[in-house]
Amino acid sequence: MASDIYEDTIYGQILPVDWNNDAVTGLILLVDGEEEFIIENDDNGERLTDHIDKWVTAQGIVEETDDEYRIRIRNFKVDDELDYDNDDKW
Repeated sequence: MASDIYEDTIYGQILPVDWNNDAVTGLILLVDGEEEFIIENDDNGERLTDHIDKWVTAQGIVEETDDEYRIRIRNFKVDDELDYDNDDKW
């Protein structure tokens, strides 16, 4: 089984996939509603637990095998942080 390892920037939605009791223990980055990138459980990956259901742009190292995609997050930006307090139209 061959694997490809490369750096990439990925835009997608953070979703939980594993739980231990009520605590989230695993996350994925869902891209275009199709491709699931399993997020490594290091410090940066765990920080994404605070952003479940949000859209992010993540930069990191992707490992692609025949069975799955994995990403080790180097940094990320939450893209759907909306500031409604200063918008008079709402």
